[in-house]
Amino acid sequence: MIGWLLAAAATAVYLLTLEPTVSFWDSGEFISVAYLLQVGHPPGAPFYQLLAHVFSWFSFGNPLLVAPCINALSAVAGGLTVMFLYWTILLLNPGDRRLRVAALVGALCYLFCDTAWFSAVESEVYSLAMLIASVVLWAMLRWYRCAESRLSQRWLLLIALLLGLGTCTHLLTLLTAPVLLLLFLFKFFERKKSGTLRGFFPPALLLFALLFYAIGLSPYLIIPIRSAAGTPINENHPSTFEDFKAYVAREQYEKAPLYPRMWRHRENDARYAADWSGGDTSFVGNLKYYGSYQLTYMYLRYLMWNFSGRYNDRQGYGSPQNGQFLTGLPPVDRLLVGTAARPPDSLHTRGHNVYYLLPLLLGIIGFIALTPHRRRFWVVTLLFLMGGFILSIYLNHPTYEPRERDYAYILSFYAFCIYIAFGVDWLFRRFEKFGTKNRRSRPKAVGCLIRNSKYLVFAVPLLMACQNWDDHDRSHRYVAHDAGANILRSCDRHPLGTVLFTYGDNDTFPLWYLQTVENERLDIRVENVGLMGWRKFLDLLGESMSLGRPVYFSHYLFNQYGRLFPQRLQLEGNAYRLMPHECDSVAVEPFLRHIADMEWHSLEGVYVDEVGCKFLEQYWRDALLLAENLITQSRESDAAAVLDKTLGEIPLSALQDVQLVYGVGQAFLHAGDTAVCDSINGFLHGILREQLDYYHTISPERQALMPYTLQPREQLWDEINPNRPNDRFGF
Repeated sequence: MIGWLLAAAATAVYLLTLEPTVSFWDSGEFISVAYLLQVGHPPGAPFYQLLAHVFSWFSFGNPLLVAPCINALSAVAGGLTVMFLYWTILLLNPGDRRLRVAALVGALCYLFCDTAWFSAVESEVYSLAMLIASVVLWAMLRWYRCAESRLSQRWLLLIALLLGLGTCTHLLTLLTAPVLLLLFLFKFFERKKSGTLRGFFPPALLLFALLFYAIGLSPYLIIPIRSAAGTPINENHPSTFEDFKAYVAREQYEKAPLYPRMWRHRENDARYAADWSGGDTSFVGNLKYYGSYQLTYMYLRYLMWNFSGRYNDRQGYGSPQNGQFLTGLPPVDRLLVGTAARPPDSLHTRGHNVYYLLPLLLGIIGFIALTPHRRRFWVVTLLFLMGGFILSIYLNHPTYEPRERDYAYILSFYAFCIYIAFGVDWLFRRFEKFGTKNRRSRPKAVGCLIRNSKYLVFAVPLLMACQNWDDHDRSHRYVAHDAGANILRSCDRHPLGTVLFTYGDNDTFPLWYLQTVENERLDIRVENVGLMGWRKFLDLLGESMSLGRPVYFSHYLFNQYGRLFPQRLQLEGNAYRLMPHECDSVAVEPFLRHIADMEWHSLEGVYVDEVGCKFLEQYWRDALLLAENLITQSRESDAAAVLDKTLGEIPLSALQDVQLVYGVGQAFLHAGDTAVCDSINGFLHGILREQLDYYHTISPERQALMPYTLQPREQLWDEINPNRPNDRFGF
């Protein structure tokens, strides 16, 4: 009963903080693919796709409810995972009633940990994959506990089926297989010692297990079937056997070898890798690179995010602050980020979470407490190593990844929460022992206080919940949806249709979602150049231009390839139009026409992550370019109208770039609105003062590593305060 209540509570938490629409990265693709059973990127996730399609039925035909319904699959899967974690902890030490409270604490720590919560509130495969992995682990222990029973083999068949379904979701579920092998060896030697080996694993059972695994793989049949049907989203077109084989094998992607560790050789890769290896490319240098970057920075840092704390949720590229883990303990944090002061709110501090090392210490205690219990210890530790240390060897991360990869190690964090439970159990035993000692010589009230003080451990998951809620609550976040819609609304209509070329995930997948689910601007053909290749991009580009179709580039593609079309790309809204001749950089009248249709949901009280913030800032930069061109044409009133509309939709508090904030103020000044300019300068003065006061609490050695953070702010402070330069130092 406790397990089911825990599942209900966890699901409720995830649903309350669920993103109400599409989010950035792969979410838009997963929703689009699931909604119409299309073909996504290799190697596909057909079991997730089928379940998500079923969840979409609960929208009852309302396209605006499709995304939250499919997002809810992750929330429900996350809630059930918490339940199976609780049951798994109990199975590791059956019959011990005291373990129930400890198991509850461990499960709650997983519920509120950073990575699990992030994955449970959007359309992604990791929450469902973790549910399957958690059921597999629970079923393994159920088999182990009843292996002497005549019907115990049914658990092995269930495990085989689940591993097949897990393969159809995400390969991380296969990382649980070595745990089954370990349990099998434990049971084998146990029976060998007792002389009861006969009939332990009949050959027919292996055949049946393979059959059930194959049944679990059967959802993969929808990939070639739907590809042959010619779905609009049909990545790699795996309709033939050879193409399907290449699709499942992920042949289009770079293969990371086990060695060397510094294997990728793109622009700047050697320089980036040298930062972590000391410039040594020998075997020793590769080991140094693995230890400093791949193990420490790309795994242990994520472990600390979840169980120690996090400085912010900004992408880390080895910088001393962005993406760094934290503890909340001043002496330690001074070593980690150079200061123990809390960053000001203007630095977007909702992602600043500290747990004072409490979950981490409980996990370490649990690790030590389990060591005398050899079998339990190795079951949990093998799971922890497979999901962390060993996986980091296999993944062989290049420098630098386009996004943080903590979600890849979620199975390791799951195992660590089992350690936490046994750490709590050890503390309970110590409290009980202390509570019974000298019982007669102290007042009853004191004894009662000692016995019940053990329940203070519930403060640990409660602390994690309080720290993480504000930056994991996406319940009013529409930034990805609106950013995609505004890109589509930046394109003109044409009888022959319009072509919009994109480049990355975040300027493509939200657009796919909007067209597939919300039927937004179906006259536009969205093509991702990174997916279609450069011999297909040029062909489609030439064909479209010859027919007179409007051709647009997203900002991502403009930044990548805009230089190849000098003076022929003209900004219209949030996209660039490719002109057949040389042109001005901004198309004022089309831009004004488009901007009337472009809009954003309210951002009041909404926490915007780093990717969303970049889109908001890009929107402001485009608006400033339009205003600048209008002012050049002596159309100050039109410029002021553009600036007022943008400011009403995107408050300056949502921006990170202080230079951009200053530019907004100057644009209002040139448009003739000195009152708004003064207000913005006052706002800018306040945030610069608090940010510089904070940054100057950092040690000078660390400040020297932050030139791109400090220098623009110091220069801007001097510009808006020419007579008070020393104020930035707090004098």
